[in-house]
Parts: sequence; C-alpha cells; structure tokens
Amino acid sequence: MKLVFLIAGDSIRALLHHRLLIALMLVSLIMTIFFSVIMRQTRANITTQFSVEVTETNSPGLPKMSEDDRKKMNEAMEQGESAIQGFFYAASSFGGSLVALFIFSTAVTSEIRRGTIRLTLSKPVSRLQYLLGKYLGGVAVMAAYAVIASLAIYLFSESSHVELSPVMKYAPWLMFCRQLMLGSLAMLLSLFMHPAVGCVIAFVSGNGLYSTGNPLYYLLPSYAPFNVFILILRGDVLKGSDVFLLTVYAVDFVVLMLLLAWGRFRTKEVC
Repeated sequence: MKLVFLIAGDSIRALLHHRLLIALMLVSLIMTIFFSVIMRQTRANITTQFSVEVTETNSPGLPKMSEDDRKKMNEAMEQGESAIQGFFYAASSFGGSLVALFIFSTAVTSEIRRGTIRLTLSKPVSRLQYLLGKYLGGVAVMAAYAVIASLAIYLFSESSHVELSPVMKYAPWLMFCRQLMLGSLAMLLSLFMHPAVGCVIAFVSGNGLYSTGNPLYYLLPSYAPFNVFILILRGDVLKGSDVFLLTVYAVDFVVLMLLLAWGRFRTKEVC
C-alpha cells in the first residue's frame, strides 16, 4: 500500500500544477460565487416585495392582510429560499463533475501519451498499484473540493440568512459519491477511447433517460438519486438509511469500474 500512496501523492502534486485543472476549479468557484450573488439578490428582492405588500395592506383605510394571504406569502418565501439553495447546489455539483471528469479521464492516459508511465512501471510497481494510486490521488482532490463546497454552502447560508434545507446536510457527500462514480467510469472509458469522448459518454450514460421497461435501465448507472436538486426544491427529507444505501451503491459501482479498468490496463500497450 505504501507504493499506492506514494503514487497518489505524486498524482496530487502533478494535478495541483496542472493549469487546466486549476482553471476548471476557478471557473467552478466563479460559477458558485455568481449564483450566490444572483440568488442572494433575488432573495432580497422577494423580501423587499413582501415587506412592501405587508405595509400597503396594513395601511390605514385598507383591509389588513388575511391569514390565508400571509400563509401564501410565507410559502412563497420558503419556495424562493429552496430555489436559491437548489441552484446554488446545482452550480457546485456541475462544476465538481467537470473537475472529476477531467481528473480521472486523464489520470492514466496523459502519462501514457507523454511516455512517463514507462519510467514508473520500470520500477517495482505493478499496474494495479499504479492504477489505484492514480485513482486515490483523484479521490483526494475531489474530497478537498467537497470540503470547499460544504464550507461554501455554510458561508452562503450564514451570509444570506437562509435556513438550509434538511437535504443540504447530505448534499456534499452525495455530490462527492456521484463524482467518484463519474470519475471511475471516465477512467475506464479513457483506456478504450479518447478521454474527451469518454467524458461525454460517462456524463450522459445514466439510466434516467430510459423507462424501467428498457433493458438499458438496469445496465446503466443510476446518477439521479445522488442529485438532490429536486428534493431541495420540494423541501423533502432524506433519510440517513437512504444515504447509506446510496453510498453502498456508489462503492459497488466504483469497485466494479476499477476492476474493469485494471483488466483493460494490464493488457494495454504503454510503450
């Protein structure tokens, strides 16, 4: 395992010096900040409009706002806050998916293309150790991204005075699991085709486009349960048991993809 961690550490250092990866992360951060500002302004507009209507309806000579009207106003405010959180989450999730696809699809193929993999494999390093090391390096980077996303969500809620949806406490973890699923599939596909093509296929290969009567529904991975955007908008509650089962599903999928990737990598010509 020591060799695996050494390769992972070397992979992390290489990724941190990769300009395109840094650019993707910056774009993701800018997207998150942009949506934060827009949604915060939207919330301020809703609050202002709500205050104006309350003031007008409570003015002398005008009938006071009924309880039903107040209830509708409060529901509108709650829906607005849910939309703010939902779009904020969507921006963070999409940016993370782009970063994950780039990291894992190029983890091995970039080394093969440059020829540097021959130097590593000439040492007492097996191909399985090399593959696991590269994957763990990507996992570490994506874990850091998930932590940053969690802090961004917390700071956003505090600065905007928005009460977080109950689902949001699970959102970063589920987002992390989904990104590892995307990454493992992208890594596998990159060993068969161009990484860019593999990224596109990995991103659109979920079974959400098919009905339960279609055989592809049971063969393709299920990304939809990891996307809590709709749950945030509806204000639903996600059980801890559901999160556990989704985590088990993600682990099983990642392990299967890595086994397939190893089967391909151990016979792939790298010289």
